[in-house]
Amino acid sequence: MRRYMLSILLLAFLLLPPLPALASGANEETGEPVQELEEITVSATRTQRAVEEVPASVAVVGRKELEETKMFNLKEALSGIPGVLIDTKNQGYDTRLIIRGAGLKARYGVREIMVLQDGVPITDPDSLTRLDFIDTQLIERIEVVKGPNSTLWGVNAAGGVINVITRSPFGKKGGFLRLGAGDFGMENYHLSYTGNAGGNLYLVVSGSRRVSDNSWRRWNRFWTNQVSVKPSLLLDDGTTWENHISYTKASIQLPGSLSEDQFERYKETGRARETYGPWKYSGRYSEIIFLSSKLNKKIGSFDFKPMVFGNFWRHHHPVTGRINDADTDTYGADLQADMDHTFLGREGTLTAGLTARYDDQKTDYYKYAEYLTSSRGRITEVLSDKEGDHIETQKRETLLWGIYVQESIRGKRWILDVGARFDRVEFDIKGTKWAGYDWGSGRYVDCPSSKLTNCGDYRITRSYDAVSPRIALTYRIGEGLHLYGNISTGIQTPTEGEISTNPRLDLVKVRSYEVGLKARREHWRLDLALYYSPVKNEVVQVVQSDGTSDYVNAGKTDKKGMEFSGTYSPIRGLDLGLSYAYSDYTFDEFSEPVRSGSSKVNVDRSGNRLPYIPMHQYSLFARYSHPSGFRIRVETRSWGDYYMDNANTEKYGGYDFVTNLLAGYSRGNLDISVNVDNLFDRHYAMEAKKDTGGKKRYVPAPPRGFMVKLTYRF
Repeated sequence: MRRYMLSILLLAFLLLPPLPALASGANEETGEPVQELEEITVSATRTQRAVEEVPASVAVVGRKELEETKMFNLKEALSGIPGVLIDTKNQGYDTRLIIRGAGLKARYGVREIMVLQDGVPITDPDSLTRLDFIDTQLIERIEVVKGPNSTLWGVNAAGGVINVITRSPFGKKGGFLRLGAGDFGMENYHLSYTGNAGGNLYLVVSGSRRVSDNSWRRWNRFWTNQVSVKPSLLLDDGTTWENHISYTKASIQLPGSLSEDQFERYKETGRARETYGPWKYSGRYSEIIFLSSKLNKKIGSFDFKPMVFGNFWRHHHPVTGRINDADTDTYGADLQADMDHTFLGREGTLTAGLTARYDDQKTDYYKYAEYLTSSRGRITEVLSDKEGDHIETQKRETLLWGIYVQESIRGKRWILDVGARFDRVEFDIKGTKWAGYDWGSGRYVDCPSSKLTNCGDYRITRSYDAVSPRIALTYRIGEGLHLYGNISTGIQTPTEGEISTNPRLDLVKVRSYEVGLKARREHWRLDLALYYSPVKNEVVQVVQSDGTSDYVNAGKTDKKGMEFSGTYSPIRGLDLGLSYAYSDYTFDEFSEPVRSGSSKVNVDRSGNRLPYIPMHQYSLFARYSHPSGFRIRVETRSWGDYYMDNANTEKYGGYDFVTNLLAGYSRGNLDISVNVDNLFDRHYAMEAKKDTGGKKRYVPAPPRGFMVKLTYRF
């Protein structure tokens, strides 16, 4: 099937009649170059502002960069951004994302980072973000704001904000067809149309399918089907009313980690058919409806921006020890208003608003139905992901509400931002447990049992209040050259799952001190940021020798870092880029509870480095576009070594010069390209860790893979 698709794509391209090629950024009617607009962001300040005037570290991934990847997942767009660590097991939506250390403890999904889609929050009130329903083929641009931003976006934006911006219904009229095929069963289909539906009504309609069998590992298939429509109004006075409705059905199999011996075999062969331990059928199978509606109405000096949104999930999730079957409904509203005014003769903008989000999750837990046991009754191998006996039912409710205000004053050469926010988050977790998996004995046991937590009927309630102030200044030194500084705060609540494990967890508080430089010139540009972020009560994951994870607060964590990115264009069509991040993250005060027999002993880890975070991270790229339509891009990335555990007993060596290649050619409205990931077929681990008993586990990164992609615009 894949060979036929590749042949059809190549034949269709070669049979096209020659059309005059346009230079990158050229006017389609005159062929004259069009000046690129300056980068604009709304994610960092909630108001439209040029990136160089934002008092924070901001990375913008634009359309050109996105078109140079196959965009199977967000990893391909965000890799190489200094301070951002991102990877995926199987090129699906299981992306692990960390910004400046935030998100480190996430077992799945994205934590501690606020994720928006077209400015609409898609992060749950307890900070979990699932990426299942984002149609990567519709993405036009991604904005990444690094560092705490709780003043404007509330609790659970302690690590930063990511805004995924999809195709606008008010954009260029036309259609978009994409077909792609590659090895490991990769297939990509996308069809969309943007246009005027009559009068003031505009819309985007789209459908996508992505699939990969990822046969380099056992139990690693991924597929997703997505349809969406964005019916929106653009009124004569400039008022916009944008709506987004999407439906997604997605399936992803999640292979487990490898033992040290299994990982050594993977490094030799590039295949990892094994999985360590008995749990060989984990996965996430989702059905999602997403709705959002937002208005932008200007009346005099006021700009009103109310929005409402909802996420409705049906979620089946076989995991270690049990099978979860959950219905999750999330509702939210954000009522923002901006007022332009003058203050002491200076232009100012006052931004204020109210926000609320409510999450209602009902989950049933089941045993695995089919498994093998040892002579002592320990489960040695699960044979399928078929549900067995019902062992627990649980209902989780989370309510978040907040109020925020920010004043921005603009001088001739400077912009001052001062703001504050108050948030309250309430958790109510209740359920009934009849049985559960006991990690110590490796078997299912019935209630009542001292080996299980929350046996019988239980209820856990917690509430957290938080105030998040911020002050920031941007100063224009000269044309295209800006300095900035900020003192920001980030607030992070424990997640529902962490509270269920440890109801005594405290609120995480981050304070960040950052200074930076942004330079924009005709042939080059650079961004430099220096930051210091002390964290109080950081929630730390402790992986015990029996496989369980405990979550505890560290007294204090210190995070110091430097980030640099630069681009140089010596001649027309050639871009050279470099990025580097230095990350020095240590436990200033932390006692780790280590299981010893039936009890736990607290061991002092103060002064140790946080695991998984490399001290050095590099990325280099070179891109060349010829006026004939040919283009090529080569990018290589390196992660330095990092500790595998909180005890800092051993380091994993990271990886050097993992290289991706793009070669493409455009002719009129048609474009064909070939993406080769991991060009030199390096076999390395995307994550290496060690539990408190010394056992090592490795998650292998994908070997070399390619995709041929054909895109036609009409």
